Amino acid sequence: MTDEENGRAPQRGPSPGQTPREWFAALLRAHIEERGGGSYGELVEATRRAHVPVARSTLGDALSGTHTPRLETVQNLVIALHRRQGLPGEPDLPGWGRDYELLQDLLSVRREGSRSASDARAASEGRTWPREFGKVPEAAGAFLARPGRRVPEGPGRFLLTGTGGVGKTQTAAEYVRERLSAGSLDLVIWVTAASREKLVGDLAAIAADLTGTTRPNAEDAAAQLERWLARARRSWCVVIDDLARPQDLEGLWPPYSDHGVTLVTTRRRDAALQARGTVVDLTPFDERESLAYLTSRLGPHRAAPEDLAALAADLGHLPLGLAQTAAFLLDSDISPAAYRARLAREGARLAELVPNSLPDGYPLPFSAAWSLSVERADALRPSGVAGPVMQVLSLLDGTGVPGELLVTPALSALSPHPSDATARDEVHDAVHNLRHLSLLSVDTTATSSRPPEHATGEPGPGGALAGKAIRVHTLTQRATRDLLAAPERRSAVSTAAQALVEGWQAPGVPARLDRALRANAFALAGHARDELLTPVPHPVLYRMGHSLGDSGQASAALRHFRRLREVVDARFAPDDEISLDTRGHLAWWQAKAGDPAGAARAYAALYADQAPLYPSDHPGLLQTRQSAAVWRGAAGDPHAAVVELKYLYELRIGLGRSTDRDTISNRNHLANFLAASGDHAGALALHEEAWREDEARLGPDHPDVLRARSAAMHHRGELGDVRSALAALRDLLEVQQVEDPDGPDTFATRARIADWTGRSGHAAKAVALLEPLFSDRLRVMGPEHPHTLGTRMDLARWRTAAGEPARAATELTELLADEEELLGPNHPALPATRAALAEALAEAEADALGAAPPERT
Repeated sequence: MTDEENGRAPQRGPSPGQTPREWFAALLRAHIEERGGGSYGELVEATRRAHVPVARSTLGDALSGTHTPRLETVQNLVIALHRRQGLPGEPDLPGWGRDYELLQDLLSVRREGSRSASDARAASEGRTWPREFGKVPEAAGAFLARPGRRVPEGPGRFLLTGTGGVGKTQTAAEYVRERLSAGSLDLVIWVTAASREKLVGDLAAIAADLTGTTRPNAEDAAAQLERWLARARRSWCVVIDDLARPQDLEGLWPPYSDHGVTLVTTRRRDAALQARGTVVDLTPFDERESLAYLTSRLGPHRAAPEDLAALAADLGHLPLGLAQTAAFLLDSDISPAAYRARLAREGARLAELVPNSLPDGYPLPFSAAWSLSVERADALRPSGVAGPVMQVLSLLDGTGVPGELLVTPALSALSPHPSDATARDEVHDAVHNLRHLSLLSVDTTATSSRPPEHATGEPGPGGALAGKAIRVHTLTQRATRDLLAAPERRSAVSTAAQALVEGWQAPGVPARLDRALRANAFALAGHARDELLTPVPHPVLYRMGHSLGDSGQASAALRHFRRLREVVDARFAPDDEISLDTRGHLAWWQAKAGDPAGAARAYAALYADQAPLYPSDHPGLLQTRQSAAVWRGAAGDPHAAVVELKYLYELRIGLGRSTDRDTISNRNHLANFLAASGDHAGALALHEEAWREDEARLGPDHPDVLRARSAAMHHRGELGDVRSALAALRDLLEVQQVEDPDGPDTFATRARIADWTGRSGHAAKAVALLEPLFSDRLRVMGPEHPHTLGTRMDLARWRTAAGEPARAATELTELLADEEELLGPNHPALPATRAALAEALAEAEADALGAAPPERT
């Protein structure tokens, strides 16, 4: 609808000699006359009846042209006039908003840019609104308007997702073109997300133009755009086209705004990405749309509708495939039936089935022969293995399936060969048959530091995929999944899920492999949520949540288990074992995410619900009660924890379970809370008991004995015998460094040695021990892992003690920011970091003043 049809004068600038305020007041007066006129009193009464009252003096200021009215005043007057006349629909408030924005711009220029330096400069250079940055693609021949697949009414963020060639970019371009044509858009920003570097460079340049300021750091400059858009009162649309890596947008997301729309086109369907906005899932054409498209491109007399429908079905109704095929038919002057014959011919090559010049500027040819290629791979020796392997891979993370999954028993079972070693070899060969037919690639970039060997430790060809990443193009995965029959799909999902669980069960899973397994598990859950929940939740759903939390993302793990509990509660009774077990997982991550008190209450409630269902000495029931006690102690009540844990320990001993794992865990927790209560002698007695038991059973040099001895000697150290504590730790480390130099237990022992070294009065030596430990944990575990963050804390703390408080303060400031971002503002680690930072700053200040440092506590 035009401005005239809305009953409002079109947007324009002041006449010669007319000030901006006089021009705007004239617009208002003209609109009043068009809406029936009236005196000031009548207009004030109209606003009162419309429940948007405007005072007489305010109205007089707005219509006099001597003062700048508030936008709210203008909108209230427009609403009142619209309702007074009983007009249908809503008044054109966005149009008045644009007029008001122009008024502000004109006033800004008169003030020499005090409101917006960029607007003033743009006006002086002859640039006017609307503004466009980047090139909006022209309408493609492959594009067909689809009313059911349009971008919803804004404002907001919308993620246009779908496989390649379904029209994501064209849907975004159509939206932008329509709004520009309607005059409802003032600013368009179109950038292609080819890489993080390109995104940052493009957004930084746009931000510099809009803000009129530049910054030396490109990341900082790009971040300016978000702040500018958040404050902008103009209507804007930002399009991020073809986002391949969601992390490329971290820190660069356009804001939510009443004036703005963000469109992101992407093939990715990550849960974290989808949480950023409303998903608009673009799918291939339906049969009616495919027929309409081919008929319009080829002409109504080119072929019978049934032939066109059959051709569209062969091509999977993919818009890009239909476009390239239609161009090929026109260039080659062949019929759809002849094309279908070529397409079905064994060995048909893609280069023979697409036009020489691809239409619509799309750089890649469409391949409709995925299924044919899979069949060829499946026919090669070992026959019948490549197809099932491809079905499993189609459900995982195509950007990197760890090769270790391909040597698990679950994947080996896809081979009919009875020999485990031969089955692994056949899966290996099937993968390379798929690679030879360009259905996947094998990346030699390692995903694991483990040597390529079988689960039995036996090296062989089947293990050659370990440490490598299998990459499958999204189109290939989509085509494979679309062809799966229901039984095949259920089988592939079960195999993929079990392979992931087995991958996590292997000993010594390094952090890099853990990340890859987690990414694949979430990809599987995204594709097969219902299958993983039917008939009962698959263990992989729990294992992936624990992997997420163990990597340092405790809050994300908590959210995962909350969502899982919601699904479980909807499907199972409250007293079902699955429901109760899920509550236990959720309570654990509630504690690890920084709420031990809430976790203690959750475990106590779980125990109350379990108690009527199990015998009083049931191991699971006792373990729930133990967890409630442990987290109550962690929440600040160690004495209560000691009482409860002592009761449970004596009960388990009385039941004859002294060697059970739960009993040993009970004893360790009891010792720790005795120590937390100040009773190191009691803690020492328990750990010495464990040490002597293990020594009698395993011998003095067994690693488990050395661990038990180290735990006991820790309490001797607390009681003053630091030498014994260090000696026990060094003996343990000597064995661990031979067995697993990069293992988490080895790193933990090194951290304890550094701590006792510092506590014995050698702070500089503690720093020297912690520096290489930090490098090793960073390399193996990654920067986000809690142990890596903890090492940074320990290193800075001992730097302060070693006489480097200024450097420590700098490191602690950076650590605090990282912890707040990674762990959340309420995590229990933060108060300790803040206290260490305050101490470092105090000592640094004392050093600067030449005064004695404050007394340590």
